[in-house]
Amino acid sequence: MNDIRRILAQASRRLWITDSLRTLTYVLAAALVAVLAVRVVERVFGYGFPWRTIFYGTAAGIALVTLVWSILARRRALSVAKVLDERAGLRETLSTALYMQRSEDPWAKAVIETAGEKARGVKVGDALPIESPRFWPVPVAMAIAFGLVWQFLPEFDIFKYQADKVAKEEKQRAIVEVKTDLDSKKEELRKALEKAKVEFLDQSPEDPEGKDKKPDELDPDAMRREAVKRLTDLTEKLEAQKEGEKADQLDAMKEAMRQLKQPGDGPLNELSRALSRGDFNKAQDQLRQLAEKMADSKTSPEAKAQAKEQMENLAKQLKQLAENQGNLAKQLQKAGLDKKTAEELAKAAATNPEAIQKALEKNQNLSEEQKQQLLEMAKAACKAGEKCGKMGESMSKMAKGMTQEGLQQEGMEGMDDLEKELSESEMLQEDMANLDAALDAAKQQLAELGKCLGGDSDGTGQCEGNGKTGGWKPGESTGKTGSGSGGPGQSAGGQAPPPEAADFQLEKVKANTQTQGGPIIGTRLVYGEQIKGESIAEFSDVVAAGTQEAAEAMESNTIPREYHDAVKRYFGTLQAKVNKENATSKPAAKPEPKK
Repeated sequence: MNDIRRILAQASRRLWITDSLRTLTYVLAAALVAVLAVRVVERVFGYGFPWRTIFYGTAAGIALVTLVWSILARRRALSVAKVLDERAGLRETLSTALYMQRSEDPWAKAVIETAGEKARGVKVGDALPIESPRFWPVPVAMAIAFGLVWQFLPEFDIFKYQADKVAKEEKQRAIVEVKTDLDSKKEELRKALEKAKVEFLDQSPEDPEGKDKKPDELDPDAMRREAVKRLTDLTEKLEAQKEGEKADQLDAMKEAMRQLKQPGDGPLNELSRALSRGDFNKAQDQLRQLAEKMADSKTSPEAKAQAKEQMENLAKQLKQLAENQGNLAKQLQKAGLDKKTAEELAKAAATNPEAIQKALEKNQNLSEEQKQQLLEMAKAACKAGEKCGKMGESMSKMAKGMTQEGLQQEGMEGMDDLEKELSESEMLQEDMANLDAALDAAKQQLAELGKCLGGDSDGTGQCEGNGKTGGWKPGESTGKTGSGSGGPGQSAGGQAPPPEAADFQLEKVKANTQTQGGPIIGTRLVYGEQIKGESIAEFSDVVAAGTQEAAEAMESNTIPREYHDAVKRYFGTLQAKVNKENATSKPAAKPEPKK
């Protein structure tokens, strides 16, 4: 009986494999029909389905159903014996023996013994070969049909479900990208304003778009328009600060410094030049170098005497600048005041600024804006004069404390006071430069947003201002093909888009003009002596003005840092040429006549 059971076990395994393959073909065909129907529904009606989940779930389902069905439908031993008897031509020998295995009848034992002998001669592989299911072409055909439908069936999207879904996804993606871009710009602007010592104005305008809307009701252009409103408000406030009291004070201070003359030859040459150019940072450096030079024992007594003489000269000039209100008087005179009244008010402005305010209020020929401008100019001139006065007093103390041994206690105190005044002026100058940088950053961001709103937006936060179509907007479904950049478009000839912020660009241009013999509206002092022969004053004037403008441009980072050395070398060459021409054009000293 053991031989019979062994043969039946082999046959059972082979029959189970054959039945499992047949079951797999049926289940696979049914699954392919189902996914084919799902794909057709998706392409026709536009419903989106998670195909990755469907594929994994279908494969797992096919394997599970095939396995469970094969286990539940597995053939019993008697059924396997009948099939083997039929395939091996044993004429029910094995099935009879299996049926009579518990019988004690001698005949039954003889039958079982005979069946065992026949079982030992049976080749199960030949009797029960593993065959491919006859149904296998059906799942293959369904797989080919599914591949063709997946690749070539066009998308009808009858209910516009897929189009709406894609538009919503693109809109959400654009919102995320625009929000990220705006946040980075806001942080960049915050740092620039913090550097300029200006409080970051993050308050949105009244009733901003999207304030009470849900995230899915927003659109990128609404966020950009809100940012444009905020930046416009910020730009106007920065413009007002740029033209405010600090700017007037700095301009008045620079204008006063330009009137300084070279206080003779000596160690203070570079310091006086830095002051006359309004370069307070360089003036501080020169002042420190002067202190080191005066404290050096190698400095000759002649150099110290020259330094004292220059200090006295500069102190005198600075005090005169503090008392000089001629420019303010001219401005008041141009505003409509008579010469005498203008000079008296300008003189009184240093000690009583309210006198100008009262006089301006009584003048009926001036508008309120003109009165305010003159008043601010008067205040700035007063503060500039006060600064010049303090610098003059500090320079005077330095001159008094200057001896052959160097700067004494009084001279050091005067130098400390002068350095303090220069430091305050330098900080004011740096604040204005940082304010200009913050204003430029705000204008640049405003221009970029103007391109997005007035130009072509691809919904990814990158915009080009070509003036064609706006950013993403839901269109109007009119049954015709439109030109909208998102959603169903509106056909040509429809409603015009609302006015939006247009792109703009600022450019500083100096007009080339020729003098026509009109009145002189401005003057500038030039270092040098009046000599006979060829004049180089105009060339020196141009070099001095260009050098000063280049220095201011480098300080405000208008000129990129990699070009600073080239600019300095260029103007250094010009200055060397001016110095050479000055040296060669000086007349030789005439010998004094003998008495």
